[in-house]
Amino acid sequence: MAPKKLPDVFSTHSAAKFCRVTPMTIIRWIDEGRIQAYKTPGGHRRIMKADLQDFCRRNEIPMEWEERVPAGVQRVLIVDDDKEVVSTILDALIDNEGGSEAYEVEHTDNLFDGGRLCSTFRPEVIFLDLSLPGMNAQVIARSVRNDPHIAKARLIGIAEDGSHKPVVLDDMISHPIAKRAVRRVTGPLPRITPKG
Repeated sequence: MAPKKLPDVFSTHSAAKFCRVTPMTIIRWIDEGRIQAYKTPGGHRRIMKADLQDFCRRNEIPMEWEERVPAGVQRVLIVDDDKEVVSTILDALIDNEGGSEAYEVEHTDNLFDGGRLCSTFRPEVIFLDLSLPGMNAQVIARSVRNDPHIAKARLIGIAEDGSHKPVVLDDMISHPIAKRAVRRVTGPLPRITPKG
């Protein structure tokens, strides 16, 4: 089986799982300058994939992602060009310490790459920025529902205002994005059955 694609961004919790250490160890390594990271507007540390890979190479930490992600990981695709929105969704999903859910998250800021990722990443939940150029929720929903690999994916629209939900979407969140709204629309997700 081919190795899973690494997420583009890691939280301290997901980086800790990858490196098999505690989140506090990751934070200490960041503070010591051993791992490059940045902070979200909410003050959460985030590590870019390339920076974590570089750290792992320098410290001889195996990088087989397949071994790092627990069975039952849930795939989420975010198609949005607003970095603050993406950060809030990541905070809601990745930093949810109250549950045992594990997420694999992909992000793009355009519809072309969003379509490509739907085919290769096969997400269970898709967040769609309804203000993106060329956005047509009905066309996208039809394309998703006609693809047997992602036909059951949950489609979540992201609206600039409180506009009504297009009937083709499963749910909607509006600006300003609240973490509780993200958790509400994702809800309990079906587990992915590991391929044997």
